[in-house]
Amino acid sequence: MKHKVAVVADVIMEYGGAEKVTENLLKMFPKADLYTLFIVPAARKKISDRFPRVTIHTSPFQAFIKTNRVSRYISVIKIISWIYWELLNLKKYNLIISSSHSFMSKNVKKGEKAFHLSYIHTPPRYLHNEFSEIRIIKKFPLNILLWPILKVLKWIDRKGATRPDIIAVNSKNVRQRVKDYYKNNAVVVYPPVEVKVPKKMDKKKRYYVCLSRLVKQKGIDLAVKTCTENNLPLVVVGDGGELPSLRKIAGPSIKFIRKCGDIQKFNILSQAKALIYTSREEDFGIVPVEALKLGIPVIAYASGGVKESVIHRENGVLFKNFNQEGLIDAMKLLENLCITKKDCMDSAKKYSFKTFSNQLTNLIPR
Repeated sequence: MKHKVAVVADVIMEYGGAEKVTENLLKMFPKADLYTLFIVPAARKKISDRFPRVTIHTSPFQAFIKTNRVSRYISVIKIISWIYWELLNLKKYNLIISSSHSFMSKNVKKGEKAFHLSYIHTPPRYLHNEFSEIRIIKKFPLNILLWPILKVLKWIDRKGATRPDIIAVNSKNVRQRVKDYYKNNAVVVYPPVEVKVPKKMDKKKRYYVCLSRLVKQKGIDLAVKTCTENNLPLVVVGDGGELPSLRKIAGPSIKFIRKCGDIQKFNILSQAKALIYTSREEDFGIVPVEALKLGIPVIAYASGGVKESVIHRENGVLFKNFNQEGLIDAMKLLENLCITKKDCMDSAKKYSFKTFSNQLTNLIPR
């Protein structure tokens, strides 16, 4: 059967894991129509250049998005985004694939004979139990004041989860969340992770690397404090609201790189002793897999989906105590292990576009 396809994405912002999955969905369906709440200018250009036959449709919220910096609007849009999905008319499509996390695009309605596959990166963190950047709303007195609103939003979120014909998730970690919150036995389809391996990879490993959006959930302050106090070289690659406070606590052994392209990013990673990954309750974690594909071991806080890609003592080290002692002990342990470049690269082979595409295709009726 020939499919008329709509790819539906929550938002397209910083080109993190969710945005990369959306791009890979368009790679699978390069003639699809793309629906999203809003898209930042840089991402619109990137998608339009790569997929010229894709038509991008946005919501009325797009009127508020004039630049690539949109953080001031996010909290309000999250709360009312469900209205757009509820009113969106997708009846002309017989195949809908949604990529959903905080803004509930899984809630879209379909036509009578259409098939909806929802790829869920995580149920909305701010509504449930995971670490959230707006976790203040779960604390007294805001949790009392906002209780009626959050209760309604939870109901809307759970109702929306009954609409897809099938739910796929990015990790076993998120599968458990979907089972707990939506009572749905989702299918795990790991996201594809692609890297451009530098032609020359420096054999002399010079420093540690943190590569992330600089927000509280990522826990980068732990790596900065630990490396500062132990005079260890650390390169922090990324931008975000935590950058000013991180600069304040950083010593001379810490270097910050706010923005870089993929080629520079992979060059920086390829020269690292290890990637330090301190994210808390991460859904999956694409950056650790990018490091592994370059043959770089990972030192990671044992939380969330990273426990599925980083195998303790085999391609990196996991530490359980989220403090400086826990991190420095993990760094020392890695120094004494004989983890090879091949060990790391072999462990990341399963995170490929071919595997991702085949698994999703097998879930769609022919």
